[in-house]
Amino acid sequence: MVLAIQAKNLKIGYMDEEEQITWATRGVDLSVEEGESFCIVGESGCGKSTLASAIAGVLPPHALTMGKLYIFNQLVINESERNYNGIRGKVVSLIPQNPGTSLNPFLTIGDHFYYILRDVKGLSKSDSIKIAQEYLSKVGLGKDVLEKYPHKLSGGMQQRVLIAIALASEVKIIVADEPTSSIDANLRAQILNLLSKLVKEFKVTLLLVTHDLASASKICDRIAVMYAGKVIETGLTSSIISKPRHPYTRMLLDSVPLLGSKKSLNPLPGEPPSLVEDFTWCSFRDRCPFRIEQCSVEPPLIPVEDEPHLVRCWRFREVS
Repeated sequence: MVLAIQAKNLKIGYMDEEEQITWATRGVDLSVEEGESFCIVGESGCGKSTLASAIAGVLPPHALTMGKLYIFNQLVINESERNYNGIRGKVVSLIPQNPGTSLNPFLTIGDHFYYILRDVKGLSKSDSIKIAQEYLSKVGLGKDVLEKYPHKLSGGMQQRVLIAIALASEVKIIVADEPTSSIDANLRAQILNLLSKLVKEFKVTLLLVTHDLASASKICDRIAVMYAGKVIETGLTSSIISKPRHPYTRMLLDSVPLLGSKKSLNPLPGEPPSLVEDFTWCSFRDRCPFRIEQCSVEPPLIPVEDEPHLVRCWRFREVS
C-alpha cells in the first residue's frame, strides 16, 4: 500500500489583529491511499477547505501550522516549516470552488495551458496546444475553446477546463474543493461523474471536499467526516452512508434531500463551538442528543468492530 497523503496531528490556524489564533484544523490524522477517491465532508467552518489547501500547497503565508503532512512520503509540513518544492502543481493540483475567479480573464484558455505546461513540463507553445486539444476532448470540449477567454465560457465549461489542465499536468493527486458549488444544479452530477471517470482512467488520487454527502456517496471509495477542525468519523463510503456511527454524521444525512425519497428533513440544531479557544470535551457535545457525563472528555478515534471504520464518539454503539 502506497500512501498518497498522510496527515499526523495536523493543526492549521490563523491569528487575528488581537493575536488570537483560530485553529481551523485541531489535530487531523488522515491517510489516503494512492489511486483512491477520498471525500472530506462537513458543514461550513469545519476546516475541510483549509485541510485541502494544505494538501494542495496553497495555504496563505500567514497561516500557522503544527504537526506533519506527507505527500508521497515527502514531508511538506513539518511543524512550522513548509516545503512544497517539486510538489505544488507537479504532484498535486487544485480544482478550486469558483472556476470563474481562478482563470485569468486576460488570457485565452490556450494561454492558460501554455503557461502552466511550460512551467510544469517545460513544453513549447505548439506542444502545449497539442496536449491541450487532447485533454479538452477528454472533458467534452472542442479545440475552439482554446481561442476563447474565460468569460466566454459557462461555469460548467470553465470547470471542465480546470479539470483538463490538472490532468494535462500529469499530477498524481487532484484536490477538488467544492468543485460543483458555483455551477448549475443540472450540471453538478455531470461534472462529478466526469471527474470520477477521468481519475480512474488516468489512475489519479482524488481528494474531494464537499458538504454534500449524497454527492460524495456516488464517487468516493472512503469518506472522512469533519467537525470543528477534526475528523470525527471515517470509513468505507457504503458503511458511512448505510450505518453512520457518529451522531453528527447521522444528523447530517437526515438533513440532506435524496432524489426520489419522501423522507422529512431535519435541520441540525445549534451552532459549532468557537475554534478560538482550545477545549478538551467532545466538540459536538452541546448539539448532541446522546450526550452523557463522559462527553466532557473528548474521545479518540475508536475502531468500529472489525470494519475499517473509526468514530470519535463514546456512544457509537447506541447511535446506529
